[in-house]
Amino acid sequence: MKALLVLAACLVLAQALTDEQKEKLKKHKSECLSETKVEEQLVNKLKAGDYKAENDNLKKYALCMMMKSELMTKEGKFKKDVALSKVPNPADKPMVEKLIDTCLANKGNTPHQTAWNYVKCYHEKDPKHAIFL
Repeated sequence: MKALLVLAACLVLAQALTDEQKEKLKKHKSECLSETKVEEQLVNKLKAGDYKAENDNLKKYALCMMMKSELMTKEGKFKKDVALSKVPNPADKPMVEKLIDTCLANKGNTPHQTAWNYVKCYHEKDPKHAIFL
């Protein structure tokens, strides 16, 4: 599967990111770490699939990264059209759309809970292609 779903975390279906995408991701991560005051070590654990340290700052970080990647609004509404437009191979779109729908089924009671549920689900369903910001 070589579909780029998102530039962020959890959320990216890609075999490799371009240098430009890596720089954007690095910038977004730095900004979101600063804005949410989350501990960087907790964010780093997510890369290895460790979602046990669930706290509000980490959830707000997930929303921040989704927003900076233009995949979610501050109200927690996922922009599926934007995500699907990032899929380079049209043949992958149905599979990507199904995964998005599956992971959006568990909405939270806050925007940051919705973002958290999405990135956690994405990692659980496709850990090989999930990259958390």
